Amino acid sequence: MSPAILALMMLAIIIVCIITNKVPLNFVMFVVPVIFCFLLGYNLTETSNLILNQINTVMSQTGYMLLFGLIYFVMLTETGMFDMMVNALIRRIGGRLNVVGIMILTSVIGGIAYLTANMSTTYLICFPIVIPLYKKFNLRRDYAFILCQTAVAAMCWLPWGIGLIMSATMANTNAESLAAASIPWGLCFIPAIILQWVYFAYQHQKEHQTLGLPEGSQDELGTAVSDLKDKPYARPHLFWFNFLVFIAVIVGLAYFKFPSYLVFIAAAIITSLVNYPKDFNDIWNKAGGTFFNVFIMLLAICFYLAVFNAAPEDGSRLSMVASLAELLESIFPVFLMRYMHLILLILAVPLIYFIPYQLYNALYPLLISVGASFGLTPIMVIAPFVCNLALATSVTPMNSSTYVGTTLCELETNDYTKYAAPIMFVTNIVVIATAWIFGVLQI
Repeated sequence: MSPAILALMMLAIIIVCIITNKVPLNFVMFVVPVIFCFLLGYNLTETSNLILNQINTVMSQTGYMLLFGLIYFVMLTETGMFDMMVNALIRRIGGRLNVVGIMILTSVIGGIAYLTANMSTTYLICFPIVIPLYKKFNLRRDYAFILCQTAVAAMCWLPWGIGLIMSATMANTNAESLAAASIPWGLCFIPAIILQWVYFAYQHQKEHQTLGLPEGSQDELGTAVSDLKDKPYARPHLFWFNFLVFIAVIVGLAYFKFPSYLVFIAAAIITSLVNYPKDFNDIWNKAGGTFFNVFIMLLAICFYLAVFNAAPEDGSRLSMVASLAELLESIFPVFLMRYMHLILLILAVPLIYFIPYQLYNALYPLLISVGASFGLTPIMVIAPFVCNLALATSVTPMNSSTYVGTTLCELETNDYTKYAAPIMFVTNIVVIATAWIFGVLQI
């Protein structure tokens, strides 16, 4: 059977499971891909090797960073450092702080944090700072994830970003040229971000009849450490030490480009030794437990990606991704061929909700080839995807970083993705329209 047909069958099963929510998604992602790998003609040993190679790749790229990053930021949150920062901010700003200011703060922190060029690291930096504010103002935490991710997408033109480098490689161009072409697309996110602020403020006002603190919550702003009394691991007297370590982590990641997992290991060890010399084991056990659910889903995604991208080294068989690319080329009407890349760009959010974003990367050579026949350069075809695809990758249960973000925001992943996907779809349309109005989009 054709790999494309098998791919569509596997996608259909997973889509049904996502929509019906009757079977745990991680169970489906573990079992279904293995069955389809056998149907592709791979034996048990080959299937095992494919999956292990994928797990090793993902763990070396992001897994270890996620493990130690989550451990460090759980520890840092337990120390009360972020609570003290939030309380100090609220005490200083007082009644002038409202939900609009909090949303602007989320976008700014998200954009700055993405200087690390890693989405999961950005979440680890941004959410522990802003989520306490969202709780105080009864502001939906879904908004925090959406706003942060939109700011991240606007910054995805960074030439040292993994996504841009992968796109440049697939487009057979250098990262600097693609980054330069993608910066105008990043600027086109500004109107969309402002519209998100307005829309979320309107929704909050309609629900709570205020953009300020909820009625009767003024007493919560009394002192900077009032919220720490019920936290046994809080260490307010070590605030400045923890804050300096936190700044060192940001500088190490964003400026010196040290390996992220090493930075987080060192920070976690230093934080635990100084803050919890007598509770060392307890805090590590508590912090390490947060990674378990993320790790299980990470492994499940590895099973899925391994099978979706499986292909013999001798090229004797096509992978599911390559076969689907050929199928798309055969079914597109001729009069739409010139606009194939724009159609896929517009549909990025709903498509990536159900399929891996790697499919888009695999389609780049096809899109470039088609665009060349209409006088479009590779950069003209690929640049629109660099930033806009990031809107889609945060609202799909197929991406491990989504689980990092929802964990930090204390959200249910499936509920969040179903709520946020339509908003990101509209955001994507607004960005594309802005690019067209200002001549950034070339067709």
